[in-house]
Amino acid sequence: MKACTAYRAGNLALLFIKEQLKEPIALFWIIISPCAAFYLLVLFKGESLAFSHDYIQRTAWFYAYVASNVALFGFSFYIIGRRESGFIRSFVYNRKARLVFLIAQNLAYLTIATIYCATFYLSTRLPFESYSIREFSLILIRFQVNYLFFCSLGVLLALLPINFQNANTLLSAVSLVMLVLGLSRGVSENSMLAALNTSNPLWHASQLMALGLNQQYEWVLLSIVLFTVSMAISVKLLRINPVWSRY
Repeated sequence: MKACTAYRAGNLALLFIKEQLKEPIALFWIIISPCAAFYLLVLFKGESLAFSHDYIQRTAWFYAYVASNVALFGFSFYIIGRRESGFIRSFVYNRKARLVFLIAQNLAYLTIATIYCATFYLSTRLPFESYSIREFSLILIRFQVNYLFFCSLGVLLALLPINFQNANTLLSAVSLVMLVLGLSRGVSENSMLAALNTSNPLWHASQLMALGLNQQYEWVLLSIVLFTVSMAISVKLLRINPVWSRY
C-alpha cells in the first residue's frame, strides 16, 4: 500500500514538474529577476565583486526571497489554482488521494526549488570566486529549510475560502510587505522597524542563509515542526470544492 502511494505520488510529481517548467513567466520572475536585481544593485552601488569572500552574506536576502516566492507563488498558489479549476474535486476526493496529492506537490516543488537555488548560485557565484560543491550544499540545506517554512504558511493559506484572484493579490501583498520591511532594516536604525522585523519571516530566513543552521537552530526547529503540523492538517482539511462551487 505504501509502495503504491509512493509510486502514484512520484508519477504525479513528474507531471507537476513538467507543468511548472513550461511556465515562462514564472521562470522569469522567480529565477531571472533575482539574478538581474542582484547585479543591478551592485552596479547602482558602484561596488566590485571581484575577489570578495563574503558571497553568502551578500546574497542571503536574495536566496530567502527566492525560497519564499517558490513556496508561496509555486507550491501554495498552484494548490489554490488546481482547486479552483476543479482538478482537486475531480481527482482528490478522499484522504488517501489528498495524501498522494500533497506528497506529489511537495516532491515537485522541492525539486523545482532546488533548480531555482542552483540557477541563482551558478548565475551569481563566479564574480566572487570559483564554484564550490561544499558551499552550494550548505546554501541548499539552508534554502530548503526556509522553503519548508514558507510552504507551511502557503498550505495553511490554501485552506482559506479564497479564489484564484484573491489569492494572487494576498500573496503579492504579503511578499511585498515582507520584502520592504526586511530591506528597510538595512538602511534605517528605526526601533519600530526593528521591532516589526522580529515578526518578519523573510528577515529570519535571510538570517538563516547568512549565519547558518547552528546559529539559527530555533528557526530550523520551528520550520520543521510547522511544516509537519501544517501538512498533517492539510491531509485532513484540504479544501476540495472550488470557492465558486455551490457544494
